[in-house]
Amino acid sequence: MTEQTLSLINRAMDEQLKRKAYPEGFPPLPDIPTARYFDAKFAEAEQERLWRRTWLLAGVESELSKSGAYVLFEQLGLSIIILRGQDGAIRAFHNVCRHRASTLLSQPKGDVARSIVCPYHAWSYSLDGRLLSVPEAHDFACLDKSRRGLAPVRCETWRGLVFINLDDAAGGLADFMAPVGQQTAGFPLETVTVHDHFFVEMECNWKLAYHNFLEAYHVLMVHPQSLGQVLNPRSLVISLLQNGHARNAVNKPKADSIYSAEVICPEPVDELFSRFTVSMINFPNTFFALDASGFAFQTFWPAGVNRSILEVRLVGWEGASADAAYWSQMRTTIESILAEDLRLFAGIQRGVASGATPRMLAGYQERAIYWFEEELDRTIGADAIPDGMEVAQVLSGQVGRYATS
Repeated sequence: MTEQTLSLINRAMDEQLKRKAYPEGFPPLPDIPTARYFDAKFAEAEQERLWRRTWLLAGVESELSKSGAYVLFEQLGLSIIILRGQDGAIRAFHNVCRHRASTLLSQPKGDVARSIVCPYHAWSYSLDGRLLSVPEAHDFACLDKSRRGLAPVRCETWRGLVFINLDDAAGGLADFMAPVGQQTAGFPLETVTVHDHFFVEMECNWKLAYHNFLEAYHVLMVHPQSLGQVLNPRSLVISLLQNGHARNAVNKPKADSIYSAEVICPEPVDELFSRFTVSMINFPNTFFALDASGFAFQTFWPAGVNRSILEVRLVGWEGASADAAYWSQMRTTIESILAEDLRLFAGIQRGVASGATPRMLAGYQERAIYWFEEELDRTIGADAIPDGMEVAQVLSGQVGRYATS
C-alpha cells in the first residue's frame, strides 16, 4: 500500500503544480449560503441532528491510564464523565446525580477511588455507574437502586481515541472511522500520550473556524513566516472519504516537521508520513496533522451561533528529549500559528452576518470544505435544513480519488 500511495500522491502533486486551469471533469462547486453561519434555526438543526447523533472525539485513552481515572467532556451544554472502571473498560455517564440532579464531579480531570460520591447528599455510585448507597434510604418510599444508576452515554474507542455518541441507534464507531483508519495505517496513533490540553475562544461560528483547517489556499498570505516556510500549499492533494472525512497531503520541501527536526516517536512510522504532511479531517469537527515529532488534535465546538471554542490536545510520546520544555515550545509554536488565523475570524463572522455576501464561493483547492458542508446536510437531513440554506450534493463521485485502500 505504501509504494502505491506514495506514487499516487506524487503523481497528483505533479499534476497540481503544473495545473493552469480548472480540472477537467471535476464538477463546479455551487455557492454556499452564508446564513448557515449565523442563522439560529440552522444552529438548532445542528444541535438536534448533528451533535446528538454523531461520534464525537472526547478524549485519548492515555488520559485514563488507570482504574478510577476520569476526564470531563463539557461541550454542547453537557457535562459527561468519561472514566476507566475497575475492570479496565472505559465508560461514559452524564455528570448528574440521579437524586436531585447535582453535578457529581467538578474538576476537568482526576481520579476517583472505588466510587463517585455526590457532594450534595452523598449518594454514591460505582465506577460502572450502579447506585451503591443512599443515606437514610428508608425515607424514599419508591427507591429502586437498580433503576437509579448514572445515566449512561454511548462510548467506544478507536485506535487509542475515545468517542461518545448521544444516539444509541447510531452505527458503530469502527464503521464510521474505517475511512480514517485506512489512511492512517502505518502511524502509531494508539500509543500517543496527551502532553498538554487547552482551549481557545473564537469570535465566529464553529464551521467558519473549521473551514480554515480544511484548505491550504490561505497559507502563503496568512502564514508567510511560519507554515509558508515549511509547506508548499500549491502541492496540496485532497482525497474525499466516506462519512464526510477527508485526507490532505502536502509536500514538505524544507523540513521533516513544522515543529521540530527531532523525531521522538519510538515506533516505526510509514514513509508516507515523513515524506508528506498528512492531515486528517475527521467529520464532524476534528483536524490533525500527523507528525512523528508530536502533533495536535484540534476539535471545534459551538459556543453559540457566533462564537466557538477550539479544543487542542497536544500529543506525542515519552522520551529523553520529550520533556516539559519541549512540549511548552511546541505549544508556543501552535499558539503563534493559530494567532495568525484567529485575527481574521471575527471579521469573517461580521462579513457573513452583514448580508453583503449571501452566498460564498469555494474553489477546487477548497473542495474539502464543500465536502464537509455536503456531509453536514446529509447528517442533519434535508427535512430539517431551513429553506434556502441547503447545499447541492455534487461531490459523491469524487470519493476516494488520490487515496488507496
